[in-house]
Amino acid sequence: MDIYQKLEQLSEKRVTYFLENLDSLVWYGWSKKYFEELVQEIREAKDEHRENNSVYLEDELWDVFWDYLMLLQALKAEWKITSIDAVLQRSYNKFIERVWPDGSGWEWNWDEIKAGQKLRRKKEHEEKYWK
Repeated sequence: MDIYQKLEQLSEKRVTYFLENLDSLVWYGWSKKYFEELVQEIREAKDEHRENNSVYLEDELWDVFWDYLMLLQALKAEWKITSIDAVLQRSYNKFIERVWPDGSGWEWNWDEIKAGQKLRRKKEHEEKYWK
């Protein structure tokens, strides 16, 4: 099991704990809490972004990653996303089209590709939610 899988499993267990312990659920606050925490942790990571500070920066980046992972777990528990893998796959599909596998490709067609993706996303949304 790689480190990402371990973290995903740990975050899933954490959400399960909150769901099974109603006293904790009041604090937990679902996805709203993690949106707020994520913004705060990004601020803290930005504050640590300077030379010769990798220990503190990495610690804050860990907090950003953890809160993002917990946000995804909360959204999954709320049935607002299908799965974390679905989010990651959508991200990959989005950027593999914008940035070629060799890392190039964005200079000349980024806006055009982004516009096409926006139209496809709108169509997908309308088909899924009849809007």
